[in-house]
Amino acid sequence: MKKSLVIAVMALVSLTVSAQEEGTMRFGITGGGNLSSANLKSSHSSLFGFYAGLIGEYNLYEFLYVNATVKYSVRGVKDVDYYPFKLEWNPGYIEMPIHIGYRYAFSDKLKGFVDAGPYFAYAVSGDLEANDGSSLGLYTDNAARILGGKYKRFEFGLGGVLGIEYSGVQLKVGYDSAFTKIADVSDSAKNSNFYFGLAYMF
Repeated sequence: MKKSLVIAVMALVSLTVSAQEEGTMRFGITGGGNLSSANLKSSHSSLFGFYAGLIGEYNLYEFLYVNATVKYSVRGVKDVDYYPFKLEWNPGYIEMPIHIGYRYAFSDKLKGFVDAGPYFAYAVSGDLEANDGSSLGLYTDNAARILGGKYKRFEFGLGGVLGIEYSGVQLKVGYDSAFTKIADVSDSAKNSNFYFGLAYMF
């Protein structure tokens, strides 16, 4: 009886340890560049911006994980035709992508990964600028009159990431595509963003 109890306790401890190994969590920092645009009807160019933030990652299994990132990200477009001017807008968002991913280990230190999922963003800053040097707040009534509708602060979309990791250092590229329109008008455009950067996981 005592022997059976000891075996049961040891089995329970073994399962608990195994579950903790599978359920490990780690954190990291990330940063990089954005190359963003929107499907506007008028001619325009992509805008180069940046992002920086923190990552939390939970390992469901050795090869499967969920991560969430909180980052500040500057995106937008430039050289938008608004005769006789060229316009640029550059909202700064607080973003939270939540992805599920797959990791493949080439060796103990080298891994490849791919993940995808939704993202949520809320703009906390931004200007509407003209090539004559003038500017005004992107979320003001004057900017809404120029853009034909008030620029929305909230954005929701879907994104994916592809990368490699070596000893905790990650090199990655990603793409986000918004489901929400940038302004409160029926024919408004939607944002998209290609980004690349580094991360260090502790």
